[in-house]
Amino acid sequence: MRTRSNVPCGVDTPPLHFVYHVPKCAGRTIDRHLASALPASAYHRLRKRRGMGRLMRRYDRTHLPDPGTTLVVSGHHLGISLDPLFENRLIKRSLLLRDPASHFVSYYNYRMTRYINEGLQPYGVEVAYGAMRRNFITHYILENFLELSWVQIASLSDQDKYELANAFLSMFWFVGDYTLCDDFLSVLGERIGIPANAQPHNMLADLARGAGWTPLTLDLVPKDIVAEIQADNWIDQRLWETWRDARHETASIRPIALESRASSFISGEAVRFVNQIVRRVQRRWGNFGAEIPVPQGDRVTLA
Repeated sequence: MRTRSNVPCGVDTPPLHFVYHVPKCAGRTIDRHLASALPASAYHRLRKRRGMGRLMRRYDRTHLPDPGTTLVVSGHHLGISLDPLFENRLIKRSLLLRDPASHFVSYYNYRMTRYINEGLQPYGVEVAYGAMRRNFITHYILENFLELSWVQIASLSDQDKYELANAFLSMFWFVGDYTLCDDFLSVLGERIGIPANAQPHNMLADLARGAGWTPLTLDLVPKDIVAEIQADNWIDQRLWETWRDARHETASIRPIALESRASSFISGEAVRFVNQIVRRVQRRWGNFGAEIPVPQGDRVTLA
């Protein structure tokens, strides 16, 4: 494994693109497109580190290619501590985001199809939402990209978290809503000399077809629950509203003000822990509660 680039940074040295992936924000489509269009020496997707070592560093850099020839590095665990390995390269960062309500629905459907395909049981929306960390995307950025520990995150106020996430994104080359995936790949393709047309991957219909799962769609979720998700995840909501149309204009973005609300990260984590236990029970033995119905079984709608 190489640990540092020895290529001097100059006019002939191409920029290095870091493409950060938040779950269910078109990451698989981007990854498959880059993997098929670029040689292995030019593109690398970081994998999650396994074992106890992941408590110290969440990404595995064992197979990282030559820092001098790599054009793109992507991943769900692309930590800031990777930067020094490319200290002689200009790094251009990119990230796609999603609003919290549609993100939850997409994540819920993805988990259901995965578990059903593994022979497990679906569980209800209420348990799924209860087991999910509030302001998932903001916390994902802080934990996996800025590499803050649970204790550090717990010590921050909501305003601190919002300001840290906004300050990080203000340094990016491209930020936008996940529906701008084609636009992002188009401009990235121009910079690194690859085709822009990407085949969508990880699409819900493809995942659900073999599982016999009818996807839950946002329009089927009661409006009061959508409003509750937006209110519960107000940091994510404001972050998305701020950056959804930014594209390359990141330096000019002025974050939307975050209203002050009473919240407790630690109590939220306690509630999440309880629901994670319920989730584990229900995905193994089924749902016995009177929750919002679990959609399942109508294969015709997946055609």
